[in-house]
Amino acid sequence: MTLLPQRVKALLSIKTRLLAAITLLTFATLFAGSIAWYWLDQANVKLVGHYQKTIEAIASSLQLANKSAGLVSSAPFILNLSSVYQIENEGSRLLVELSKAEQQYRDNFPLSRQEGSLGRFLPEVQKNLSLMRSQVAVLVNAAQQISESEDQVRRVLVDLTKMERLAVKNSSTFYQSAEERKAWQGIGQAANLLISAAHVTDFLSLGELRRRYHVQMTDLDGMPAPEIQQAIQALKAIAEDETGLYATRHLAMAGQLEARNALFKIKSSAQTINQLVAEFVRLSGEEIAKQRQETYSYISSAQLVVLVTGIASITLALISAHYIAGYVTKNINRISRAMSNLAKGDHSTVLPRPARQDDEITRLLHSFRIFRANSIRLRRIYGQLQRKTELFETTFNCIAEGLVLTNDSLDMTAWNPRLAETLRIKETDIKAAKDIRILIQNSGFRWKDANVRPHGSRFRFAELIHDDGILIEVRKSPLPEGGAVWSFSDATDRRFVQEQARQKQKLESLGQLTGEVAHDFNNILTSISGSVGVIERKSDKLIDLKGNIQRIHSAVEMATNLTQRLLAFARKQHLEPEVIEINHLIESVAEIISLSVDERIILITDLPEEETYVRIDPGQLESALLNLCINSSHAIAEDGTISIRVEVNGVESVSISVTDNGCGMDQETLDRVYEPFFTTRRTSAGSGLGLSMVFGFIKQSGGEMGITSEKGEGTTVTLVIPQAPVEELVPNTAITFDKPYRILLVEDDLQTLLRAKTMLQEMGLVCIEANSYGSAKVLIDNGTFFDVLFTDVQLEDGKTGWDLAEASIKACADQKVVVTSGRFPKALEPEGESLEKITRLAKPYTKEELAEALHQQLQRFNMVGFTKH
Repeated sequence: MTLLPQRVKALLSIKTRLLAAITLLTFATLFAGSIAWYWLDQANVKLVGHYQKTIEAIASSLQLANKSAGLVSSAPFILNLSSVYQIENEGSRLLVELSKAEQQYRDNFPLSRQEGSLGRFLPEVQKNLSLMRSQVAVLVNAAQQISESEDQVRRVLVDLTKMERLAVKNSSTFYQSAEERKAWQGIGQAANLLISAAHVTDFLSLGELRRRYHVQMTDLDGMPAPEIQQAIQALKAIAEDETGLYATRHLAMAGQLEARNALFKIKSSAQTINQLVAEFVRLSGEEIAKQRQETYSYISSAQLVVLVTGIASITLALISAHYIAGYVTKNINRISRAMSNLAKGDHSTVLPRPARQDDEITRLLHSFRIFRANSIRLRRIYGQLQRKTELFETTFNCIAEGLVLTNDSLDMTAWNPRLAETLRIKETDIKAAKDIRILIQNSGFRWKDANVRPHGSRFRFAELIHDDGILIEVRKSPLPEGGAVWSFSDATDRRFVQEQARQKQKLESLGQLTGEVAHDFNNILTSISGSVGVIERKSDKLIDLKGNIQRIHSAVEMATNLTQRLLAFARKQHLEPEVIEINHLIESVAEIISLSVDERIILITDLPEEETYVRIDPGQLESALLNLCINSSHAIAEDGTISIRVEVNGVESVSISVTDNGCGMDQETLDRVYEPFFTTRRTSAGSGLGLSMVFGFIKQSGGEMGITSEKGEGTTVTLVIPQAPVEELVPNTAITFDKPYRILLVEDDLQTLLRAKTMLQEMGLVCIEANSYGSAKVLIDNGTFFDVLFTDVQLEDGKTGWDLAEASIKACADQKVVVTSGRFPKALEPEGESLEKITRLAKPYTKEELAEALHQQLQRFNMVGFTKH
């Protein structure tokens, strides 16, 4: 029971069905072919005889045409032969070949053709062949003539060359007269003209050269020297004899024309023969077509039988082809295209699942689906692997550190391009080292710790140093499968930056501390100054107290200057630049400097004659100059000089140089002069803040500061500050307000609040007090009317005067605000367009300075009527 389904399955297989269809098709084809073979064989016998004769005649004609074409190609070669013997041999060979071709054509031309329509070709061909033979003879004669002429020209050129050399030699001989040397030069020029004539290829050029030769020879006539006359006669013999240069060149050129004419006629005859052969072939083809037409009627009867048999075979073939093309071929083509696309990397091709499951196509489709799934999976895996590999290579090559891969023996297996740059070596040095220990040894670096063992299993990190100060950090990371990854990182700049950052952090901390102390001290000074001002105004009759009050003023002023210098060092001082005349300021401070330095030191000032104005804080500049001169006096051990020189740098800046002839500084000291608390004094008199504060003040004022010094030669400190035009100088005036404006005063320090209140009341203004941020905020929120908000910046609980100013401006866009602080410009100042019009007043301030700040705010809205006096 099981054998029957298997046999049925075998009968339904593609292999069985294809074998049956091919067998049936084979029998049908053999039957139709046999019938066709018989009838066509009969027709072939009839046609073969006629074709044979016609083809022989065509072949003979084509061979003749080939020979004539060969003659056209070989004839010019005769002109290139240099020997008369070779020319005669080559000409004889061409004539023999041409005769053979003519005889062969005459022998193979059928007698029947000679009398028919094709008989006219033979006389025409013979006529052109005779013309070609005669022209070959002409070509040979012309070639011999040209060869003999060229031989004669070469001999003449030898004589002309000798004559030219003789002329050159005699024309440069000093024992001959100038006229004789000129004659020899003319002979040399005539020889050159003859040499040029030997090389020209046309009659026109030859005639021109001959004319110039005769002109030259005419100029040489009448020369008395026998040697010159002999040379002239020899030159004429070479050029003008019957076998001379000009006659020989004319003969050669005539031969060239004759040869060209013969070549043209040979080529023309060959073309005529080719045309005759082509016409003969065409007419022969027409005769073959005529014979074929006669044979067609004989073949037509056979076509009917072949047609019937062919229709039957075609029908059977179409049935088989329909099955093969519709099922097998179609599926095979689809699978083939899908496999080709899959091989190219295109995985988008999908083949449908067939309905039947019992033949080879089904199994092939199933295999393709499995192969496609595996290919997609492999492609995905390969893509992931390739991306990881590319990522690794890119990271390995682009990482900023030098990387090396080593095996367990410390042999280098790979490295990135940064390794050579990091170790300051060449790529060839890395390749030559092989072992990483040898590489480090040859690089010029050494281990910072002499006890480092890079081959040890516990080695993870160490440092390499170079004599140039370069520091390299080396890290080693073991790999799971053996070997290790080594990284070499240049830490020189990073260590330097870290050191600079630590130094900057120390300076910022110091500056912050200085600012805090100065701010608190400002409040104390403000209270003292305000109180003294009140006492001074109310004690005009207490004459005994005048001196004490003046001394208190002086102490407060000195403390204020010290605070301002500390704030300048902390870069938090609010400078008040003014337009000042620099010569007047230096002359004034020179008196103070003279009293501050030792009597053995001479102070010299070198000032320009014209008035020079600069924009700077005058008090800070006086303090800076005094500081620099005191430093210079400390550097002078015995008698010496300190000079202050002013130079105008165009219209942009002014240079102030303080120069001494003291002990000077070495480079190490010069590199540290700006460091806070660095001093060269051995006693505790120096704080080390002087130059730092001067430097901070000059930089904050928009200038530059430079120091040059040589050990034992002295020091020069140069301050470059901005220059200002004379028209910006404005005289100081006092301001008196014309009405009692309402001022909201906000200050958390009680003493400062009372002093500011007293100043405002003395100016005739109404003061609304608020000793905290909260109380001031309540007044603003409740809509309390005031003309100007005057507030301190630092208030309680982290609140600031900027917050009050912003709230006040938000409530009223035209609100006028003055803020005060001892920490400008770094007093937590926010950003915003609305805060740009606020007036800033630095602590400690005077009554006049406060009045000026209030006046600036009121004047913006044309609200103030005031009097300056």
